[in-house]
Amino acid sequence: MTPDSRRDRIPIGLQVLLGFFVLCVLILTPVLLSWYLPGHVPASPSNATVHVKILAINDFHGQLPPGQTLNKRPTGGTPVLASYIKSAMAQGNPDNTIIALPGDVVGASPPESGLLLDEPTMLFFNAWANQYCTVESHPSNTSCNMVATLGNHEFDKGVPELMRKIYGGDGSTNITHPVDPYPGTRTDYVCANVVWKANNTPILPPYTLRNISGVSVAFIGADTMNTPGLEEPVNVEGVTFLDEADSINRYIPEIQMQGVHAIVVLLHEGGNQTPYDGPTHANGTVIGRVADIIPRLDADIDVVLSGHTHEFTNAYLANAGKNPVLVTQAYMYSKGYADIDLLIDKTSGDIVEKSARIIPTYADQPPGTSPDPAATAFLVADQNIVGPMMNQFIGVAALDITRAQNSGGEDALGDMVTDGQRAAMKTEVGFDTAGNIRADLSKGNITWGNLYAVQPFANTVQSMTLTGEQIHQVLEQQWQEPFPPHNLVVSGLVYTWDAAKPAGSKVTSVTVHGVPLDPKAIYTVSMINYLSSGGDGYTTFTEAKTITNGPVDVDAFVTYVGSLPQPVNGTVDGRIQRIN
Repeated sequence: MTPDSRRDRIPIGLQVLLGFFVLCVLILTPVLLSWYLPGHVPASPSNATVHVKILAINDFHGQLPPGQTLNKRPTGGTPVLASYIKSAMAQGNPDNTIIALPGDVVGASPPESGLLLDEPTMLFFNAWANQYCTVESHPSNTSCNMVATLGNHEFDKGVPELMRKIYGGDGSTNITHPVDPYPGTRTDYVCANVVWKANNTPILPPYTLRNISGVSVAFIGADTMNTPGLEEPVNVEGVTFLDEADSINRYIPEIQMQGVHAIVVLLHEGGNQTPYDGPTHANGTVIGRVADIIPRLDADIDVVLSGHTHEFTNAYLANAGKNPVLVTQAYMYSKGYADIDLLIDKTSGDIVEKSARIIPTYADQPPGTSPDPAATAFLVADQNIVGPMMNQFIGVAALDITRAQNSGGEDALGDMVTDGQRAAMKTEVGFDTAGNIRADLSKGNITWGNLYAVQPFANTVQSMTLTGEQIHQVLEQQWQEPFPPHNLVVSGLVYTWDAAKPAGSKVTSVTVHGVPLDPKAIYTVSMINYLSSGGDGYTTFTEAKTITNGPVDVDAFVTYVGSLPQPVNGTVDGRIQRIN
């Protein structure tokens, strides 16, 4: 009996039914799969949904000029970044696109921005704002395409200066303003967890709503609650940093009462994940604080645009309702951005599909090979203002002098920075934090601008006294929980440490100029005021005595580099040694 003759035995009615069933399966399978594969976004929305695109740029840090690299390829700078953002917007509907900035838009900036109090960076992003974005519009227009939250570095120059950056005016500044008077930002800043100590109310609106083709999306902001440990106390006077998840969740019922269920969080706190190309993977592993915060977020929260750790993140993590939250982070310093696609149901207002790609802004491939003309002209105008100071010749580097650490935790540039501060204050010992060093020195001519880029915070170098026991104790703090965000760089002393020993007992020997450290002796010590106030968690420094202020850190560095035999050879000399 042949297969064909066997088929003839099936009744005609049943054949029709089976055919109909197969047809239904073919039609419904893609729909059913989309329910279980939240990373899949159709090429175009249906009549029942709205496609929303979010372009998220975290930890920009005033990176207007080029000069950054990723995977050993040139990346970023505003002309290249702008070419990528324009290209991404052109691929969708610009009216349905939001540009989001999850904190540290400014601070620790190169001189092109930092010398002008980061006004150029604020103006750069103003150029991306649509006609509905205006300064000091509260509540903001629901058609504005820009939203941002605060990062720890937004507080680098204190709360009053932060408010001036947002709301405008020249205040008591004495810089050349690229636009005078400074107009303020057209980006809508929101933050739910930074409140005034006086009345416990948020210093900025906690959230904002956007109407995108008839659907409402809420954007809530939150800064890392660890900001006080990353700033000098004077910079955060008068404000309190609350728990991120609690503060975000507090406003969910209020948002829901307005009929909004598509909720996006801009969170300046992050984690770490192994980078990859392509849309969001279903089973990504993320470590870090963000992975502890997401499980505590309300079940209605859909997306978290993270930052702060300067890493790659593109994953789904479960919220308190066990629902998948899309979590992104795109490196830092204009090296990339997160390109997020959402589908929102017009009837329910819920996000039904969500996915992202982390896009590196490579300058050696399209669209980066065609830098944006407007951004290029903006950067040139900015450089013309700061050029006379930036271009001052200081010396010559015989080779690249970098922050790259050896197995012990020592690096050539850190050695040079701390040596310069110790020379400025004429002390026996010097300390700095690796986080204060933000750029490398390339082989060739060294300008004032190059040295400013290395130390962009304008910290004050100080001298003080510590006992030998306190010096030993602060070295041990590098391994005590909670772990400091950055290790120490040192001058005038050599110490060895053993990775196999427990925290509190890792430092096995310390010598000062070749003589063993005396726990009871008094030593003169140089450091920046950020460290002397307990910055990065090094609280032992707050016990220092007889503090004397010296020059700004970059001025000390300029003087020191200029005094060295030329060309300058930056070397690692074994002052930090790992013995196991």
